[in-house]
Amino acid sequence: MITSELQQSDLYKTYIKTLGWDVITVSGVHIFVKRFPLIGGLAKIQRSDRLPNLKKLIPLLHDYHVNSIAVEPSSSVQQQTLSRWCQQIPSGYRLPSDPYLPTKTILIDIQGNEQDIFHSFSEAKRRAVRRALKNNLQICKSANIHDLIAIKNKSAGFLGCITTFGIKKLWPIFAPDHAAIILAYTPAKELIGGVLLLFWDRVAYYWIAGATKKGKKLFAPTLLVWEAIKLSKNHRCTQFDFVGVWDERIPKQYDSWKGFTKFKEGFGGTTLYYPLI
Repeated sequence: MITSELQQSDLYKTYIKTLGWDVITVSGVHIFVKRFPLIGGLAKIQRSDRLPNLKKLIPLLHDYHVNSIAVEPSSSVQQQTLSRWCQQIPSGYRLPSDPYLPTKTILIDIQGNEQDIFHSFSEAKRRAVRRALKNNLQICKSANIHDLIAIKNKSAGFLGCITTFGIKKLWPIFAPDHAAIILAYTPAKELIGGVLLLFWDRVAYYWIAGATKKGKKLFAPTLLVWEAIKLSKNHRCTQFDFVGVWDERIPKQYDSWKGFTKFKEGFGGTTLYYPLI
């Protein structure tokens, strides 16, 4: 079980501040607060393993003119505990039902040897890795965040800038000890895929990934995951977190996620659910 998730780390706290958010700490929980003109402030409580004391929290939120509280604790917080806590929030505060973070993920135990991990993949994924190697794809570790952003923007189309928002500020805060970039190239040195990994508390987070159409045809995404897992082991991580997959509890919300969820499921692992408001 994860005991300290990335969003509650001091590194993430520093990153959030660079995006213009204030951070207050109540009951050992980092809470991100931002004021918005006309509509009031928003407070986000993300991936905490406990819920802050409301008697201490509410007066502070009042000072920031907060009227919306997004609560997305870690999986160690029971659903019943979250529901009870939310019921005690005074009237006048809105609890957004649309989550800012994925509500379900897949975790892979990477403590075993590489051969056992590889054989836990589906047959299709093992075959895809072999085909990518047969295509002579070249995987290299990089420190160029701009290449990663470029490949993600290219793969995401006109929404690419949204998916990579803030990454330029995140990279120098986490790198080199808590972040890594791996890129995939054709034998002709054409960039066709990339992955940004973040490391915290012995967990590797598959933070951002992208590939061109050509890269997908050459099985670059599958090879990149395999290389990311091996790199994560070198960073002494014990778990590999795919960060987000489609959640059947709220099917309409993440309907577009079904495709990459099927991709991630091919690598084995176990599902992890987060409590919902």
